[in-house]
Amino acid sequence: MIPHRLRKKGHILGCSSIPLWGSTMTDLLWPAWLDDVWAKSPVEDGKPGESLALHTWQVLQRLSELVVLRPDLPQVVGFPGLWEALFWACWLHDFGKATRGFQAFLREGPRWAHRHEVLSLAFIDWLGETIGAEEAVWVAAGIVFHHRDAVEIAMRYLGPGEAHAEVLESMADDVEDLVLVGLWRWLHECYPSWIKSLSLHSTVRQPVLLPLEEAVGVFRRNAAASIRSRLLDLRRWERQLTAPKNLVMAALALRGHMTISDHTASAHAGAVPGLPLVKPDDLMARWGLSEASIYPHQRACLHAKGSAILVAPTGSGKTEAALLWACTQAKDGKLPRLFYTLPYQASMNAMYDRLQKTFPGCVGLEHSRSVLALYRRLLEDNYDRREAARLARWEKNLARLHYYPVRVLSPYQMLKGPYRIKGYEALLTDFFGGAFVFDEVHAYEANRMAAILATVKYLRDHFGARFFVMSATLPGLLRARLASALGPAHVIEAAPEVFAAFQRHRLIIREGELFEERWLDQVAHEVLEGRSVLVCCNTVKRAQRACGELERRLAGRPEVVLLHGRFNGRDRLCKEKVVQDASGVGSSARRPVVVVATQVVEVSLDIDLDVMYSDPAPLEALIQRFGRINRRRRREWAPVNVFTEPVDGQQIYAADLVRRSLEVLKENDGKLIDEGMITAWLDRIYADDAAARWTREYDEAYDNFMAACLETLRPFDASEELEEMFYQAFDSIEVLPACLESEYQQHMSAGEPLEAAQLLVPITWRRYCALRQQGLVEEEKRGPVRVVDVPYTTEMGLLVGMTS
Repeated sequence: MIPHRLRKKGHILGCSSIPLWGSTMTDLLWPAWLDDVWAKSPVEDGKPGESLALHTWQVLQRLSELVVLRPDLPQVVGFPGLWEALFWACWLHDFGKATRGFQAFLREGPRWAHRHEVLSLAFIDWLGETIGAEEAVWVAAGIVFHHRDAVEIAMRYLGPGEAHAEVLESMADDVEDLVLVGLWRWLHECYPSWIKSLSLHSTVRQPVLLPLEEAVGVFRRNAAASIRSRLLDLRRWERQLTAPKNLVMAALALRGHMTISDHTASAHAGAVPGLPLVKPDDLMARWGLSEASIYPHQRACLHAKGSAILVAPTGSGKTEAALLWACTQAKDGKLPRLFYTLPYQASMNAMYDRLQKTFPGCVGLEHSRSVLALYRRLLEDNYDRREAARLARWEKNLARLHYYPVRVLSPYQMLKGPYRIKGYEALLTDFFGGAFVFDEVHAYEANRMAAILATVKYLRDHFGARFFVMSATLPGLLRARLASALGPAHVIEAAPEVFAAFQRHRLIIREGELFEERWLDQVAHEVLEGRSVLVCCNTVKRAQRACGELERRLAGRPEVVLLHGRFNGRDRLCKEKVVQDASGVGSSARRPVVVVATQVVEVSLDIDLDVMYSDPAPLEALIQRFGRINRRRRREWAPVNVFTEPVDGQQIYAADLVRRSLEVLKENDGKLIDEGMITAWLDRIYADDAAARWTREYDEAYDNFMAACLETLRPFDASEELEEMFYQAFDSIEVLPACLESEYQQHMSAGEPLEAAQLLVPITWRRYCALRQQGLVEEEKRGPVRVVDVPYTTEMGLLVGMTS
C-alpha cells in the first residue's frame, strides 16, 4: 500500500511526475480574459468553476506526458502527424462549451440540449493552412468522438431535412462575439509560450491562423455548413476503418490518447507517470542477491531481450525472473507500462502487495472487486471507514484512468479491448509498447486460452508489445500455441539440477476417497500431531462437507479454515488473513492449521503447509496444489496424498483427463516428484482423443474470437452485444444472500456502500441462471443488487442446494 505520508488526493508521490504547471509556469502566458468561460461546474458552493483555459492546459499537459511515454508511436501506427493532430484536437475539444447556454448550465441553469464537441468542429477552420485536409479529418475525429461514438453523433446531427441545419446554426449563434475574439486571442497569443512549456515545439508546427476579423467572419457565416461538411467527411473516413490495419491502429491511438488526456485532466490525477526505471543490480540488492548468486534461469531472463517463455519449478523465483526480464526491456527507456497478469483475485491482491515494495506508489490493481481489496488494506492501515472508502475509490479510479505504470490484472481485463467495452480505445492505447507478464498460464481452459493468445498475437503484431510467459508446467499442446502467438521468443528452462533440487514432494496414492472414515481420521491425526494440512476438494459442496467432518473430529483444536469462491468479500479476506498468518511464507505467527479449499488455492495465497490430501484432478491442477506444500523446503520432502476416487471429474474436469492423470501418478506412487518430468507426463495425458478434443475446442474458440472481436476491431464503435457476450463468458455475477439483506441496507443507509458491497457473493453466470430457474432469485427486488434465497454462513459461505 501507499504509506500514509504519501497519500494525497490528486497526486500520489513515488511515481515520476512534474508539478501541475510545469517547470516554466512563470513564463506561461495565460488568457486571463477567458477566466469567466468555464469548462467545469464548481465543486464547492461559492467557488468558481474550472475555466476552459485551465482544463485545456491540463489536458495538453497530460498529452505531452503521453508523448514522452511513446515518442515513436506515430511511426509505429503509420501516421506521422498523430501528435500534431492530437495537440490541436486537445486544444479545441471543448471550445463548444463557450456558448451562453452551456455556460448557464454550468452555473445551475437548464441543461444545454446539444453536444458541445460538435460545435467545437467549427473552430478547426481557424487553423487555416496550419494543417492539411487529411490531417483536419483526424483533428475532427479527435474532437467530436472524445465523448460519444460515431453512430450516436451521426444519428443526432446528420439526418435529412432542415431541422439539423437549424440546430447547428442555433448552436453557433449562441457564442457571443466577445467570446469568439477571446478564443482567437488565446490561440494567437498563447501558442508560443504554451508549446514551449509543453516541450512540443519539435512535434507541433507553428500555426498559421486566420486573421481575427476573417476568423470571426468565417465562424459567423460558415460554422453550421462547416460542421456538417466535417461530419460527412468523418462518416466516410470512419467507414474506411477496417483496412489497412495501420489506419485502425492510428485511429485507436487517436481516441485512446484523447480519452486518457481528457479524463485524467478532469480527475485532477496529476502528471501521467512513466515506469520507474529500476536497475537489475538494485533490484537484486533488495532481495539480498547478486547476478552471481541467482539461478541460471533467472540470469537468462535478465539477459533476454524481447518475448520469453520460462519453465521452472514452483518456488524457484519465477516472479523475480519476470521482474529482471522487465528491467531488461526498460533498459533503452522505451517501456511505458508493465502489466502483470494472474488468473485469480487472491493471487492478484497478493502480487499487488508484493509489487508495491518494488514500485512504491506506482502499482494499480484491476479486477472486479479491487476496490474492496484496497478498502480492506486501508482499514488495516487504521484509516476510518469513510476515508478508507474515499481513498480506495480514488485508487480504483486512477487504475481505471490508466494512470499507474505498473498494473496487476487478469487477462480478462485485457479482453475488454477486443470486446469493445466502452473506453476500449484508451485501454488498448495503454498497451502500445507495453511488457506483459503471464503468470501460471496453464490455469485457463482451452476456450479462454484461445481468446487470450489471439489477443497476445494481435498486440505483438500491431502494438509492439512484449510478453513473458511462465509456468511450472508447459505441455506440448500449449507450447505450440504459445510459439504461434509470441513469434520469435527466448525459451528458458530451469536446469535439470534445479528441478532435482526442488524434489520436495513424495507422491502417495490413497485408494478410495476422502470421505471414508479411515481417511478423515488420518487427516485429523496429522493435524493433532502438529502438522498443517491442506485438504483440496474439486467442488464447493465437497469442501463444505469436508470442513464440517473435520471440525467435528477436531473440535476447534486446531482451527479449520474453509476457502472457496462462494464467500462474500468480507469473510473471504478474513479467512485468507487467518491462513496467511498461520501458514504464510515468512509469517512470524506460524501455527498448525487445517485449510480445506477448492481449486482457488492452486494459484492464490503464498502459503506453505506440511502435508496435502486431494481429490483426483488433472495433473496440471494437482501440480499447483502440490506447490502449496513444503514451499520453502523447510523439510527434505513432504507427503502429497492423492485419492483415487471420485474419478468422474465431478463436472469440473474431463473424466478422461482425471483417469489418465491417475494412471501416470500410480506409476510413480511412493516416489519423489521430479518437476522436470511433468511436461513429459502431461504430453502422455494430452494425447490421442484428449489432444484432439483440446485442439478442437481451442481452434473453434480461436476462430470465433477472431471473427467476432479482432477482425472487427475498430474505434468509435463500442458494442453492447459484445459487452454482453464478454460478461457472460468471463465475469461472475455478485448476489446478496437474503439473510444479509438487512445488514446491507443498514450500511447503505449509513452511507457506507463499500461495507455493503463486502456482503456480496460472486457466482458464475451459469449458476445464477440455474438459481433463477429454480425460483431462488427474488425477481421482484430489482434494485442495484440481485437477492437470492440461498442460505449463507460465515463459516461455510453460500450453501447452494439448500433453501433458507
